[in-house]
Amino acid sequence: MAAKKKVVDAKSTGIQKERSQFGALLAINPNYFGNAPGSKLKAVSKITQNTTYEEIGCVGFQPQFNRLEAVVYVNRPTGYGGDICSNGTREYVRFYLSYDDGSTWEDQGISAFTAYNIPGVGSTKVRRLEYDVSLDVKPKRKFCFQDNLILCRAILSWNVLPPANTPGYKPVWGEVHNTDIQIDPRKFFLVADLLADVALNKELSSVIDTGAEIATKVPKKLSALQLAKTYKKEVEPGRFAFKEIKQALESKGQLNGGDLQSSDQALSISAASTLVPGSLLDLGIKFEDLQGILFPTDGNTSFEELECIGYNPNLDTLVGTIRVKKSAGYSGGPCQGGSTEYVTFWADLNNNGIFETCLGTTSVEVHDYKNVPKRGLEYSVFLPAGLRKYRKPCNKGPVLIPIRATLSWQVPPPCFNPNYIPTWGNREQTIVHVKPGREEQGTGHAPIIQTVGSMDTDDISPITGLADGPAALAGFVADDSPFAGVVILTGHIANTPDLSSGATALKYRVEVSPDNFATFETVGNSFNLGRDQLLNGVWSNLPGVNQAVDGDGFYTYYEDLIGGSGNAQHFPVGNVLGRWDTGSREGDWHIRIRVKDPANPPTEWISTAVKVRLDNSHPNAMIDITSGGGACADFLIGDTITGTYEATDLHFGSFSLSVAPALGGSFTNPAPTPPHGTMPLVRTRVSTGNGGELGNWSLDTTGMPRCGYTIWIHAYDRAIISSGSIGHHSSDVVGLCLRES
Repeated sequence: MAAKKKVVDAKSTGIQKERSQFGALLAINPNYFGNAPGSKLKAVSKITQNTTYEEIGCVGFQPQFNRLEAVVYVNRPTGYGGDICSNGTREYVRFYLSYDDGSTWEDQGISAFTAYNIPGVGSTKVRRLEYDVSLDVKPKRKFCFQDNLILCRAILSWNVLPPANTPGYKPVWGEVHNTDIQIDPRKFFLVADLLADVALNKELSSVIDTGAEIATKVPKKLSALQLAKTYKKEVEPGRFAFKEIKQALESKGQLNGGDLQSSDQALSISAASTLVPGSLLDLGIKFEDLQGILFPTDGNTSFEELECIGYNPNLDTLVGTIRVKKSAGYSGGPCQGGSTEYVTFWADLNNNGIFETCLGTTSVEVHDYKNVPKRGLEYSVFLPAGLRKYRKPCNKGPVLIPIRATLSWQVPPPCFNPNYIPTWGNREQTIVHVKPGREEQGTGHAPIIQTVGSMDTDDISPITGLADGPAALAGFVADDSPFAGVVILTGHIANTPDLSSGATALKYRVEVSPDNFATFETVGNSFNLGRDQLLNGVWSNLPGVNQAVDGDGFYTYYEDLIGGSGNAQHFPVGNVLGRWDTGSREGDWHIRIRVKDPANPPTEWISTAVKVRLDNSHPNAMIDITSGGGACADFLIGDTITGTYEATDLHFGSFSLSVAPALGGSFTNPAPTPPHGTMPLVRTRVSTGNGGELGNWSLDTTGMPRCGYTIWIHAYDRAIISSGSIGHHSSDVVGLCLRES
């Protein structure tokens, strides 16, 4: 949170009480809307899954990046807590995966964005705004000869965090959306995986390294002739031979960048029929069939269709969601090369309807699958958009940018032609909102720190240095959280030179200070950068660039490379600028980036400093038995055993008590914690000066069998650990024995 923002009077918004007073109504009665199963409180106004204000447009998956995307439609001009100079309100999306057709679900984490009241939304000019949220996941992979089509569930909830591990949760404002996705096959496996069902004799087991990693074969692309034998009459020749026909004509000069040079269609088709190899024509392609291939009047969407476009304001990425509708026609299964779905994005920056600014092309690989469900499979593509540089302070009004995207199978839409009509695919348009902030236009090389520890800098308080809100891609939500471990910094530098033309790369230094730069340290950790790169619309795994500082502590800046975060996640939010190992540091620190241009010394540019609170200490956890003979004593079944506990930390998060083995019994003190999501986390102050709790516990042993037991306390703080998760953990344990009377 950048600063204290104005509060909007709910009475002036003109929306119904259930929306404008939502938080207050829940505070009075957590079951006010009837979506708290098991509650003893009576529902007052039953509302669930209301999509008047927001709804999920699409949910897609990028299998090459293991990245889930949900495009959310914001439909109205008001009802979101305030204008862009206010705090707005959160739109949360929690994702689940199911490997057994919905019988069970695995919680993957949460992502979110902030929605605001924006005048004109819902009108004929601005029908709606389309946002995106993204989450990196780690699904279970299989070998390529095994179908791995699974269910995904996304739960959109306005202003209330959807509770964890509750796939049946129904939000008041929002909805539950299911879709089918495809998981990429294994590219590596362990020998142990292969031999899991094979009994090895002792001699062989002693010499085989079952932990060795083996790479699978790189799938080979199938030719049109090979596909003809595979498909027989299942797929039309004009589909599976499409790419080879286009390549044949381009090699003969008949096609230029995807468009015919000649405007005489009849002549061009006649010429094309003589230039296309006879082996392709023998597949059953007729001369008149070339009309639809070379001169499409509208994209064919019978195989795939672009359904949603969204903008992720936290990552500055554009997303397209594609529905693949059939089981065949994608140039081979997952053990073959498959085919490529390309999407090119354009922006209409001056709002003249021409879309003259090409933002780039991206893609996703798709394959044939036998058991594709009737509703198809949903894929997604994403593109670093670079729209942040057009943002403005909130008092200058919202920045709304029309976006056009074109889907084209096997042939990338040419960047120079926003009116391109694909043979296979379609075109969609929307309007996106670039969130307010400091203007980044200019002629210098001002550095911008975009995220710190997976948190957008706008979500880090400049007063306390604590973060609040959803992380970028990592799936956690910060709650006045300090930072710990390896703090990853991402961002970019303005007006970078074109290195492909021989220009000199910019240099930058990461500086941190415990006293607001009266003194400072230079962060000099070496790290790998450039694992993934977008080349000609295709994401490629390239050898990493080892980022290491020079003698003055400066790194070389690479604008077009993407680094990884602490949990091997991809970060297309600008470059990873540094990985600061905070070690045992504590307290308030400031971070900044210093940039210099070796080609034009001595001018330097310094970023706005970001204040962060560091907490590398673990919480204190203690438990003891005070009744009977104390710890390790004998008790009788039915006794109520009592003791003391302590769970404290400067940034206390939560604690839990448990019995092992879990054979019954119930804690009557402290009172059971209310279900997560029904009320705020309660943090108390105690005599030690730390946050947390200390007090007495009571365990009723009625019905527990005779056994030896341990009583555990687990304590967690709220620190963001190495940019990937929440909470240091500490525990303590005490033992006892239960005997029969």
